[in-house]
Amino acid sequence: MNRYLFFFSLTFSFCSWSQSFAPAPGNIGTTAIHSDSSIIIDWASGVLVNRGPMNILNPGLGLANFGVEADAIGFSTGVDVVSLGDGGDAIVTFNDAITNGIGPDFAIFENGFTDNYIELAFVEVSSDGINYIRFPGISETPTDVQSTNATFTDCRYIHNLAGKYRSGYGTPFDLQELSGVVGLDVNHITHLKIIDVIGSVGPLVGTVDSQGNMINDPFPTAFESGGFDLDAVAVIHSATESLNELTGIDVHVSPNPSDGMFTINTDQQLNYSIVDLQGQFILEGSTTGVSKLNLLGFEPGIYFIRFNSKLSMSSIRLILK
Repeated sequence: MNRYLFFFSLTFSFCSWSQSFAPAPGNIGTTAIHSDSSIIIDWASGVLVNRGPMNILNPGLGLANFGVEADAIGFSTGVDVVSLGDGGDAIVTFNDAITNGIGPDFAIFENGFTDNYIELAFVEVSSDGINYIRFPGISETPTDVQSTNATFTDCRYIHNLAGKYRSGYGTPFDLQELSGVVGLDVNHITHLKIIDVIGSVGPLVGTVDSQGNMINDPFPTAFESGGFDLDAVAVIHSATESLNELTGIDVHVSPNPSDGMFTINTDQQLNYSIVDLQGQFILEGSTTGVSKLNLLGFEPGIYFIRFNSKLSMSSIRLILK
């Protein structure tokens, strides 16, 4: 739906609400994952879409109809998307089950053309394709004025809702947050359900987040490309990867968290590479026995170090204070 926006004057709204969550790509503390990130190991292999209307308050306009299901299969393009319409949903499947690894386990890509034009969706996961558990999404976007196609907002108001980041950057989700939920095996996620948020601040059709806040995103979006535009879903941890991690690598990194000086301890000859959360390459090297890893001077945050031997692979999250 973003391709229509240039026909509108752009309006910025400011308020005194808190901005509690991760910022846009390129800023310190962002959790955005670039589509070229080396932490991505696979992409969605199947998508089934149940379209919603272009405008739920005017059903005579018909359903959203931009794109086809195949546009959300495979890697992120930022161009080929399938639009869900108001309250529409997509059920996404994968070559291998997603598992709960270190850090985010999958990422969802939308096609927002700027950091602050945000169309949102709820995210639910299932271990059997029947019973779904929703991530506790939060929206602190002010609701005193309805967001429209001419209104920008700030991703720092958003958490655990797909669409937080612009095109080319995925919103990450960590299955650890759902660990212990009855009926869900976080080490065997076979299906995702992505459900368009109806961003009306009116009580008639509006939707609320996990804390009871009305979610304010552009409404109405009465176009063929209305609603959440699903670009792609990236896999970061899968069952296949987990099996690989159990084939013999014994490596420990400490202290973790650290102020920048880590110690690597292993009895194998290993190569390693380090990337940040956006998948940008930091450095690489090799190690055996006990060695030092110096990240002094790097920005505080979360990094990933991936070790490789001839037969196996292991990934560890590094926390830099």
